[in-house]
Amino acid sequence: MTGLHALRADVAERCRELATHGVALAGAGNVSVRSKDHVLITRAGMRFETAEADDVTVVTLTGDVVDGARPSSETGLHLGIYQRSAAGAIVHTHGRSSVAVGLVCDEMPLVHYNLLRLGGRIPTIPYLLFGSHELAEAVGTAVAGGHGTVLMRNHGAVSSSPTLAEAVEHACLTEWVCDVYLAARSLGTPALLTDGDLAAVAEQSSRLAYGH
Repeated sequence: MTGLHALRADVAERCRELATHGVALAGAGNVSVRSKDHVLITRAGMRFETAEADDVTVVTLTGDVVDGARPSSETGLHLGIYQRSAAGAIVHTHGRSSVAVGLVCDEMPLVHYNLLRLGGRIPTIPYLLFGSHELAEAVGTAVAGGHGTVLMRNHGAVSSSPTLAEAVEHACLTEWVCDVYLAARSLGTPALLTDGDLAAVAEQSSRLAYGH
């Protein structure tokens, strides 16, 4: 497992980074990254703010522990996504705003064009018991259907991406979009974008090669 040590350290560093954003209070949330036939996932009970490489467990794609402590209770959730999609990394958080939006919205309202970076549409999965096969199947199916980020009612948010850095960025962006929506709702009725607006933004971004 020496070859995976640097990757485990990177997962731990990303966890500490997420802790500074306040999206994983009291040991809530988990992070994983896929490395060929293995998945590196945070251990059960780990605190993001004190994460170290030894807090990251190596499991197979079927959940057998290869090295490390008992993995997160949401290991099945992560594996369900990896088994159904090309995701390379997953971040699951319990941010205040994403939990709040998931309580009242069946889908994240289109309040900002940055939602395109999160897949355009963010659905809310109905409440299912944490750590359950049913939750893993529901979230995995949503991701397989093209939703890189989903909200889970009465629970939290899940962001999946090709890379760990992007998954962390998307988790933070999800919380930011939810913050914006809640702030706007406190002032009045938010103005929303349409699917046509998002399509125009995607076309404009491609034309301008935005970000490159």
